[in-house]
Amino acid sequence: MQLRTVLTLFNFGAMAAAIAVLLLEPQWAGPAFYVLLGWMFVSLALMYSRWATRPIGGSSSFGGATVSPDAPLAASAGHVHSSSLGFCMYCAAPIEPGTARCPACGRALPHFS
Repeated sequence: MQLRTVLTLFNFGAMAAAIAVLLLEPQWAGPAFYVLLGWMFVSLALMYSRWATRPIGGSSSFGGATVSPDAPLAASAGHVHSSSLGFCMYCAAPIEPGTARCPACGRALPHFS
């Protein structure tokens, strides 16, 4: 899970709290709106910062392999088939590396130079 996800969940909570203040305590609606507006600007800056794109725990796991968020993409022999991901990018069916067409959906798999 990325920190960006946690920040988004916190934003939903902040909006729910502001709506609750608006409905339950109308005399505090103005200050609650400005606090929420200020938080949304701070949240927007945090959301697009490098800090929020890191996974919680320092690395993410995909298919049993640990992947560093700063690791470059691997390229072999000048180009990489999308089938080297281990699944079809269109239907998510598992496929063998080097496959040119998905056996499940029949779509041609792109290769990247």
